[in-house]
Amino acid sequence: MRAIASMASESVVRSDYVSSTEALAILAVKPQTLYSYVGRGLIRRICVDGKNSLYDRHDIRRLKARSTARSGHGAVAGGAMQWGEPVLVTGITEITDNGPRYREHLALELARAGYSFESVAEYLWMTGKIISSVQWHFDQSILRIIPKVAALAGAYPAIHMRQLLTEIVLLLCIEESQTHRVPEDLASLTAARTLVQALCASFGFLGRYRQFVTPEENESVAHYILRAFGVDANRSKIRVLNAALVLLADHEFSPPTFAARIAASSGVDLHSCIGAALHVHFGSALGLRCDRIEQVLQEASNASDKPECTSLAQVGPMGFSHPLYATGDPRANEIIELALSLTEHAAASRKALRTLRCVDDHQGAANLDASLVVLCRALGLQGQVAGGLLAISRSAGWIAHVIEQHKQDFMIRPRGKFTLTDEPTNLSAN
Repeated sequence: MRAIASMASESVVRSDYVSSTEALAILAVKPQTLYSYVGRGLIRRICVDGKNSLYDRHDIRRLKARSTARSGHGAVAGGAMQWGEPVLVTGITEITDNGPRYREHLALELARAGYSFESVAEYLWMTGKIISSVQWHFDQSILRIIPKVAALAGAYPAIHMRQLLTEIVLLLCIEESQTHRVPEDLASLTAARTLVQALCASFGFLGRYRQFVTPEENESVAHYILRAFGVDANRSKIRVLNAALVLLADHEFSPPTFAARIAASSGVDLHSCIGAALHVHFGSALGLRCDRIEQVLQEASNASDKPECTSLAQVGPMGFSHPLYATGDPRANEIIELALSLTEHAAASRKALRTLRCVDDHQGAANLDASLVVLCRALGLQGQVAGGLLAISRSAGWIAHVIEQHKQDFMIRPRGKFTLTDEPTNLSAN
């Protein structure tokens, strides 16, 4: 277990946290100023080995960007690209201290009120009032791509969810192109529903049955995901999973969302935009962090000696805090409460929580990565599927941003500030 903690601690140093020396150099301030920033909650700090402190790199960069923004418009634009000032206009989601607000309603309120994921998705896609009784009929066109998806899953039994999801989107795009629709039709309500339903089918190939599971008539997305994976889809689990999907449906301009909007601004079809978002989502700094938490928990449970608690600070970028929420991510806290409300796999979820030490402690406040892993264990969704679950829920938001970008009708094309570096460039003569 000590080896795990050491490995995680090294990961912290290399990624999301820096030493006081590095922090002072980046900010170009005195130690007293750095301590003042920490005291005011502007920079988060964690203690390691009881002596030394590490400082959140994202907070430091954001403060640096704000400082340099005073020097002109170019600096403002540069700082905006790193958790800085807004650069695009959107009417979909606003980030607040209470989590994301979808148009006129907080995601937390919608989840607690029991609105279905389908209702929230269509509320994101279209302006107007949210409708509580939205039901999606299964699109039979999905059946045309299933044999190819099944062949791929059969040929590669260890296929990762990121590969399965991107393949589904690609195949669906090819099938849609055969219908000779005009590009505008590809962002229609029907196409959006079909795309999300097709992504959900991946759970059948990764669960108990390892095959496509046909949706039932008027079956909700939450119900279908659980049933396709092969776990008991009781009312409590459906309620919990649906609430989590609602909480995760969108989060403003995250990197995958930004990728989808860039693709949309260039005029490509809906499926290509979602494909771009999926590729970015499953980067090592984003969707794959859930896999790393799973790995840490697995190594902890397999340790020969008595497993020690692994703090989220030790896990570092895999499950610690969020740059947009100084006092903890409200979505993560809600998802953990939802997971703990389930009794069937309560022992597994509580054990994961104890191992990660993410209870009522600012430095141990879980973010979505940790909370999603705990949720999947509580639901009985075994394996590295938490990042994929996030991708499926977030696909609702991606689609909404693609639709909005099409309506705004301009190309996203930022400018770069050219600077020469002092690093030598070695060019091969071959």
